[in-house]
Amino acid sequence: MKRRNRFAALACGTAIGVATSLAACSDGDGGSHHVAWAGGNSIGGAAAAGESGSPAESGNGGVLASDGGAGAGGAGGAGGVSESGPGGAAGSPSGLAGSGGEAGAFGGPFALGADISSTQELDLTYRDVDGTEMPLLDVLKNHGFNYARLKTFVDPSAPYGYASSANGCPGLPEPYGDRDHVVAFGKQIKQAGMGFLIDFHYSDVWADPGNQIIPQAWRGATSVAQLAALMKAYTKDVIQTAVDAGARPDMVQIGNEITGGILKHVPGPNTDCYGNDPDDAPFGGSAAKWDDFATLLKAGIAAVREVDPTIEIMLHIENTNDVNGVRWWVDSALARGVSFDVLGLSCYVAYQGQPAVWQATLGDLATRYPSLKFAIAEYNPERTRANRMVRALPDGRGVGTFFWEPTRGGSWGNPLFDIEGTTATANASDFAEFDALRSQLGI
Repeated sequence: MKRRNRFAALACGTAIGVATSLAACSDGDGGSHHVAWAGGNSIGGAAAAGESGSPAESGNGGVLASDGGAGAGGAGGAGGVSESGPGGAAGSPSGLAGSGGEAGAFGGPFALGADISSTQELDLTYRDVDGTEMPLLDVLKNHGFNYARLKTFVDPSAPYGYASSANGCPGLPEPYGDRDHVVAFGKQIKQAGMGFLIDFHYSDVWADPGNQIIPQAWRGATSVAQLAALMKAYTKDVIQTAVDAGARPDMVQIGNEITGGILKHVPGPNTDCYGNDPDDAPFGGSAAKWDDFATLLKAGIAAVREVDPTIEIMLHIENTNDVNGVRWWVDSALARGVSFDVLGLSCYVAYQGQPAVWQATLGDLATRYPSLKFAIAEYNPERTRANRMVRALPDGRGVGTFFWEPTRGGSWGNPLFDIEGTTATANASDFAEFDALRSQLGI
């Protein structure tokens, strides 16, 4: 998902304590939206604004039944595959996996997660649906959330970085998203008894399908091997620092929406404050050169496993609407010895199509790759259907979902909080949906 405005989290005109401009409240494509961000992904082919392009789109096969199909149910939580068909005798309602299935990535049955990276910088006061003031983590836990995801940047204060005021950018008062902020917040997540996912962007700013900008500190590298060494050292430092601080991540994401590659861009003359419109780097991890791409992925994975081999590794791609493209990507990685535990997918209606498309892709992949686990790394809306379809994957291999983000809204979907001034109140109907999911998901 391409981000056009890092501060466009709140309703138009809301004060959030940082320099920002939401006057137009436009998504950049001429439409009026709740906030100012917009999509516009493009990987391997032309894409309409707000949609995700991918290698040649094709029909989606798969084993998941469509709505109304029969759920298989099954002992030990294997579960059925329908969202609305009758479950088997040992399955739970509607063919969903039972709670006795294989443990999730942090020892629980299923990760009901949310990306809450923006919390530190927004300086909001949170209230639950009954108006009781409490920390965000407590609100989320009250409604079944048991996992949190945090993005991290290499040096957000560098020019073109997330927090930079260089190049006419608005800047932030602190380098939010750097190692130390992520570790400090991660410690709070762990102390709250929640699972913790670190999402490495491997950039100083947003990394997504169109932007994979090499961090400024690494641009002196003269080969992919040197980039890999820098990536490994950085990854290992962040993970070791987190472990030493009591913020051991349960899962680590090596790159963010990396269908087209990683570490493959540099800022160009048209690059804006949010990393949009970069230039191609002379070398890097483009999916057009999979051997180089794999070298970088393996460097990041090795760094995590050298610190703690029990931490789960996720690779995250966004072309969920193109099952053949996903197959090609996974086959290319596995053929080069890239070893990972979880394949994460982006599932936004605005970019990846309707839930039936996600479901068909997940079903196809679960059959084709029986050793892989699966997660929805980012989604909004269709919250119930997203969670149910992942939980229903066979053999407990649907490990969880991560809602993006509870306090942000835009063309991708609405937030879970109603924000007035600096107070964010949990939306009663939104959180009632998650309350209903708790028993269905076995959490």
